[in-house]
This record gives sequence, structure tokens and C-alpha cells, in this order.
Amino acid sequence: MPPKARTALKWTGITVLGLFVVVLLVLAFADWNRLKGPIERMASAASGRVVKIEGDLDVHIWSFTPRVRVGGLVVGNPPWEQAKQPMVQIEQIDLQVKLLPLFIGDVILPRVELVKPNVYLHRDVQGRANWTFESTRPSNAPAGKPAKLPVVRDFLIQDGELTVRDEILKLKVDGSVQAHESIGQNETFAFRIRGKGTINQQPFNMNVGGGPLINLDPDDPYPFKVQVAAGDIRVQSDGKVKKPFDLGQVELNVHAKGGDLADLYYLTQLALPNTPPFDFSAHVERDGQITTVNKLTGKVGRSDIGGELRLDSSKKRPSLTGKLESRQLRLMDLAASLGAEPAKAGSLEGHSEAPKPSTEGAKEAAPAKASARLFPTARLQVNRVRAMDADVRFQAGSIDAGTVPLKKVAFHIKLDDGVLELAPFELEMPQGLVRGTARVDARGKIPESKVDVRIQNVQLDQLKGKKPDAKPPLGGIVQARAVIEGKGDSVHDVMAGADGRVSLVLPHGEVNAALAELTGINVARGIGLLLKGSDDKTEIRCGVAQFNVKDGVMRADNVVFDTKDVRIAGRGEIRLGPEELDLSIKGEPKKLRLARLRTPVEINGHLRDPSIGVNAGKVAKQGAVAAALGAVVAPIAAVIAFVDPGLAKDENCAALLETAETGS
Repeated sequence: MPPKARTALKWTGITVLGLFVVVLLVLAFADWNRLKGPIERMASAASGRVVKIEGDLDVHIWSFTPRVRVGGLVVGNPPWEQAKQPMVQIEQIDLQVKLLPLFIGDVILPRVELVKPNVYLHRDVQGRANWTFESTRPSNAPAGKPAKLPVVRDFLIQDGELTVRDEILKLKVDGSVQAHESIGQNETFAFRIRGKGTINQQPFNMNVGGGPLINLDPDDPYPFKVQVAAGDIRVQSDGKVKKPFDLGQVELNVHAKGGDLADLYYLTQLALPNTPPFDFSAHVERDGQITTVNKLTGKVGRSDIGGELRLDSSKKRPSLTGKLESRQLRLMDLAASLGAEPAKAGSLEGHSEAPKPSTEGAKEAAPAKASARLFPTARLQVNRVRAMDADVRFQAGSIDAGTVPLKKVAFHIKLDDGVLELAPFELEMPQGLVRGTARVDARGKIPESKVDVRIQNVQLDQLKGKKPDAKPPLGGIVQARAVIEGKGDSVHDVMAGADGRVSLVLPHGEVNAALAELTGINVARGIGLLLKGSDDKTEIRCGVAQFNVKDGVMRADNVVFDTKDVRIAGRGEIRLGPEELDLSIKGEPKKLRLARLRTPVEINGHLRDPSIGVNAGKVAKQGAVAAALGAVVAPIAAVIAFVDPGLAKDENCAALLETAETGS
């Protein structure tokens, strides 16, 4: 290297070193309080909140672990927040930072001490939170990532206070936060968060505890315990932060019990179904924005439950997927999920404001007693349905369904942007299958529902009463289909204003001879057989029933059962709002009978408690039955096509169709 180049390089090095020394001297002896203004302005611009340092700013840089002390740090709220209380107010912060790791982008804090931190967290009903940098966004927008704090070796908190107000979760909590170097006298944990307040107007208590936040290693998990009491819900958990303090890497063993799974919405923001009391355990792992729930075991009501779930929180509207199964399912435990009132004392739902019933699309009549209703009145929580997506399959292998014989229950739940579907659902009997789809569109002001149910090859002999010696009035294999549409936020409201069609075909079967005679009606023989409970059967050549549904009223437009001795026709209606029956069955004997009084068998009363009898005061004219039959049998082909077009080829139904076409 030429001498001039060596001289230039030497003086350049001396100049750079001199400037570096000057900078160090300036930083060492500078009045750091003069930098509070620029620091406040930069922090305020970056956070969108007013940031102030009301105390002294003191920095000691002559160390590989420079120390910073900030007095009176105040972080304000976003512009929409009306509270006078700032989001963060800390009397004093002392922290140390390792200098060398900063050059490779790692932030390691050997010590952080907070003196009297006061934190106020608030989320309004629109979903705006003062701790995030978002306001209202589309529900499928990307969600914020889990908090990942710098590595802290020693973390001390003195006299911390926490205030939480969440209008979506209806949560009001005031708490305290402490973190000591060792476990104090009369204390269980060195690190502790305690909170007390209300959640949906029910008592709420939370305790989080862990070991000393001292000598932490980012590669060693930090264990902690959580206890939560919310209304009648109790949650206990042993967990660990896999890499302190990355809150996106958490592992938990959870045990939870309570009166209704739906109440967990206030703790999880997941739209879970209403259920009877639950008690389950699970292993939960969070990896970034993915949370998995496995080893799920427990009971819901008297039914066992197990399976695996996966929650994706990468978008503002989370998505739940997975599979659940039950070895022994009690069908009554599904009643609340299908809309029956869960109503349990002490549950979080029990004190919530009841949604007002919808009126559009529903014709309401005098209601039956709530306890006697067949169609539940519980309201769909529309806001919850819109708040998440789901794709979950459920299957039960052994079913306790009372007098209804079921071998298997399975359904596939889909929830996508406010549209809830069961596609499909299946109930398998020893002989036969009930399957279909259901769809609830909750995107509009009033939910719109559609159900399409098919009954395939169900043996009627399976359907008996509760008595040990009970015998079914009808025998044979039935095929049926029901398509119902309606509006409302409860099953009752949907049915009270429903439109649709219900059809049934019995290609071949048997009917109690007493009922066949009674509809004839041979007074001496028919009533006598009915009273004696005769086991005599008469063959059904083909049976067809068609109900058209309009504004919540099912009208029996086409009902005919062709037996060996009598052709039976039915008329009337079922009012779904008040759940009332007004049906009559008439029969036309195929042979001349003596002592016959032609009058209908009437079916009245409530759907859950019908009454059957003969009204001898309503004597029909001689030609009335024949005229009724002529009106009934004409559209039989359309009924069969709606249920199963292949049934038209059945020998017995083909004969009935031929009779209808010829008018004989």
C-alpha cells in the first residue's frame, strides 16, 4: 500500500474513533430529559395515542447492559375512547437491555421492574379495542398476532392494577398484578394476577399464578396455573408458556364444568350450542394463531363426548374445525342444541336480556303451555353465529332415545359467514333411515330457515308406545319427505309461519282392523274391536298422505289409505303456531254393511297430547265420502313423485294410481 494511502487510512480511523468517543461522551453526560419531547412525539405518531413522560428520563450507557429509568409514563387511549382513565399509567420503569444482541436483532432484557403500573383495557360493542390498532374491519380480515414480548430474565411488578371492560363479553373486572423475586409470606405464587367482577351480570373471579419471573430462560417453559369462576362455570388449568414470553406458544391441561356449553362464549368467544350440564377435560396447545384441542373427554348431560378440534384465529372471524363422537348418546341431551330451553339457575345466559321475538313471517295463535310445546321457543344467538365459522362432524354409535329405536346419529355442522347448515344429518334405525339437510341464513335482520327431511324404508312396527304391551296402529315400511321453509329466530317462530310440503307413502302395510272398521263405520264391530284392543290386522294396499303447509298451517289435501275392506280418507289441518290438531278420518266400505253410521273419526287437541274419538253428532250425507275420495285421489301421482318417483312402479301403489285415474 502506498505511504499516502496508509496515512489517509490512519487519519480516517482516528477521525471515526474520535467521533465515536465524542458521541459516547455526549450520551454519557447529556441531559436525557431534553429528549423527552422528541421521544413522546415519535411514540405518539407510531401508536396513534398520546404518549407522555411526566417524570425524569435517565439513561446509563457505560455498560454492556445499559440501564434506562422512565418516570411517570402515560399512554393514552385511541380517539374513539371516551374514558378519562389512560390506557397505561406507570409510576416508574427500570429496565436493562443487552447491547450486543441488538446488533443481530434480538432484544434481551436482563431486568424489568414496573412500579405501580395501572392498565385499563376496553373493547366496545362495535369490537374496537383500545389495545389494538384496528377499529371496525370486515369479519374475515386478518386478525392481530399473539403478543410476543422480549426475553426478560428478571421481571418484577409492584402494586399493579388492572381494569377490564369488555362490552361484547359483558365483562367488568378489577384486578391486581404482582411479580416478586420470591414467594412472599402467606402467598402461594411469586407471580400473581387476581381479578374480580362480573361477566354478563354474574359473579366472576380469576386467579393466575406462577413462579418467580427471575432467571428466566427463553428455552425453558414457564409453568403457571389458572382458576376461573364465571357464573356456574368452573375452569381449572395447569399450563406453560413454552418460550417466555411468547404468548403464541402456550400449552394447557384444562378441566371445565358448568351448566351450559353456550355460556363458554363469554370466556372463549366461540359460538357453542346450548347443552345440559357439562364436565370435560382437554389438552390445549396454541401455536401462533392455531389452537388445537385434543384428548377431549367428558360428559354433556348423561352422554359421553370425545374428539379433537382446531381453532384458526388468523382472521378476525375465527374458524373451528374437527370431529366429535359419543359412544353412548342420550338423545334428550341434544334437545337444547336443537332449540329447547336450557334455562338453568346460575347460568350466564339466565340473566342476559332476552331477545325480542320476531314477528315477520309468523302467524301467532293462542300459545300452548311452554312445557307442552313441541317446537322450542329458545332464540338463536344471531350475533354469535355471525362471529365465527365452523366445520365440525359429530357421530354417536349407541343411542338412548326412549321409545324411538335408533342405532346411530351423525351430522355435519357447517357455519360460514352467518349461514348455519346441517348437511347432512342422519338418524339410523334398526330398519330404516331418517336423513336430510337444514339451513339457517342469519345474515339478514330475521333468520331464514329451510329443512328437507327424508324418511327412507322405516318399519312402522318399530314405533310403539311406552307400555310394555303396546302395539303400533300401523305396520309396514314407510317412505316420506318434508320440505319446510320459514323465518324467525326460534324453531317455534319458523314453524308458526312456515311454508312447504309434507308427504308420506306406505306402499304396503297393515292397519289395526278396529281402526279400519271404525272409519267404515260398523258400530257394533268397529268400536267393539277398538275397545278390546284386538290384534286383528287388515292389509293396506297402498297409503298416501299429502300436507301442504302455508303460513304455519298444514292442510291435509291428499290422504287416502286403501285397505281390503275400507278405503280411508282424511281431511283437516294442523296449526303449527298453537300446535293444535283438527283432523278427521272417514272410510268408505267396499261391501254393504248393516248397522253402519257414516261419521268421521276425529283427531283433536295438542300435538303432544292428541285426543282421538268419534263424533256421532256429525252425520255425513251419503255422497260426502265418495266426493271427498274423488278430490283426494286425483293428485296421488304428484305425491309419490315428491317422495320417491320409483314408488309409482310399486304393485300396490300402481293399482291405487290406476283407480284414481279411472275414478273407480
